[in-house]
Amino acid sequence: MSLSFLDVKRADKNYEFFYGDLYSLMANAGSRVAETVESLYGKGKRILVVCGSGNNGGDGFVAARILSTSNDVTVCAVSGGEGMKTEESRKAAREYKGKLIAPADASGAASSAEIIVDALLGSGIVGEPREPYAGLIRAINSSGKKVVSVDIPSGLGSRTRVKPNITVTFTEAKQGMTKQNSGKIVEAGIGIPEKVFTHNGPGEFAYYRLPGKDSHKGMNGSVAMVSGWAFHGSAIIASMGAIRAGSDLVRIYARHENRVILSSYSPDIIVRDAENREILEEIRKSDTILIGSGLGKNQPMDETVRAIKDFKGTTVLDAEGLELASRIRKTCPETGLILTPHRGEFRRITGKEPNEANAVEFAKKLKCTMILKGAIDVVTDGKRTRYTEGGNPRMTMGGTGDLLAGIASAISTRVEDPFNAACLASFINKRVGDMCFRQKSYWYTIEDMIGAIPDVMKMSEGTAMVL
Repeated sequence: MSLSFLDVKRADKNYEFFYGDLYSLMANAGSRVAETVESLYGKGKRILVVCGSGNNGGDGFVAARILSTSNDVTVCAVSGGEGMKTEESRKAAREYKGKLIAPADASGAASSAEIIVDALLGSGIVGEPREPYAGLIRAINSSGKKVVSVDIPSGLGSRTRVKPNITVTFTEAKQGMTKQNSGKIVEAGIGIPEKVFTHNGPGEFAYYRLPGKDSHKGMNGSVAMVSGWAFHGSAIIASMGAIRAGSDLVRIYARHENRVILSSYSPDIIVRDAENREILEEIRKSDTILIGSGLGKNQPMDETVRAIKDFKGTTVLDAEGLELASRIRKTCPETGLILTPHRGEFRRITGKEPNEANAVEFAKKLKCTMILKGAIDVVTDGKRTRYTEGGNPRMTMGGTGDLLAGIASAISTRVEDPFNAACLASFINKRVGDMCFRQKSYWYTIEDMIGAIPDVMKMSEGTAMVL
């Protein structure tokens, strides 16, 4: 198994959320690099550490500080040490007290060094390295010296990349790394707790796509909801959750008698007649379909199932819609299927106890993703399982499940993998509840939760991708 750039970004954000300051990880990373250099090449060496302006460069500054105690160390810093991009990397640069040179002097320093530590670029690079990075990479490669890359060879995946003898990578090798392009790969633990990988947090936003400047109406998510046939309030909660979570368009396909009530609630909601066969065919044009949320028991769903046959987007099933799981999987074999049962609903649709093992087994069998709601949500697709802590006793009120379904519907239009979408939706829902509890204790309402969604969505800034 290897970690992608987004996986690394997720881990960093979740570590910060669960444990605080990232500098301890940077300190550990730099220490592992220094230890590897001295264990393989000994002490008393002339070492050039080439640092970029991000956290990879911060790792390099830490390594340089430690290596300076037993070696002749020079740091070449792209930013000069003063313009590091993150608080942690700035701290690492301040703590280094040794020799510092500018990129213009790198070639000369490389020629006189015995070992070069490449701490220029991490795994977040897009496209070809620009100057001065490209020139520094060429200087490293043409030096003929032993090269140790930090975490990943700078520029890996591009034409201009460092060709190291050794790469000290943290936790696990990164996607695309091989012996041919990374040299000897040394996997080094840096003290990241397992919870960072197993539990959901704001790091899940790493897989989320923010709207780009050139996007237009409908490009950022359209959701169709077959809901509110018996209980119109549930449809409103789910639809407002989807709108607040960023969906461009939300259409509710309701029975004729509920259309007026639903239409009068908010101009953001488009209400369509689910009893009109031609209108029902529109559902297939949406990115995500939600079935449930106030649908009611024993509703005639044959027309709906036929209308969405071979749908390839994401289908979210909640409440009474959960009963359709097997039928939807058969008629829509390529749909990304997300189920959101609470413990009682899990018993009803599976006939088994609502525990992690049974949830994993059911998800694997149906090839779906499940959010088994509880004090700790269990999110599983049968292969991967993660947990969402949080929530509070007030979340037992009616509507929180409908809200989760609406959030999951919107998020699944912006996150490619249904499992990652479900993990993020679960985190958002619990986080919203906890924010409201801190503000109003036991006396907040479902409308308070809906109103708080944008505050949680703002946690995506700096983590999410921009289209």
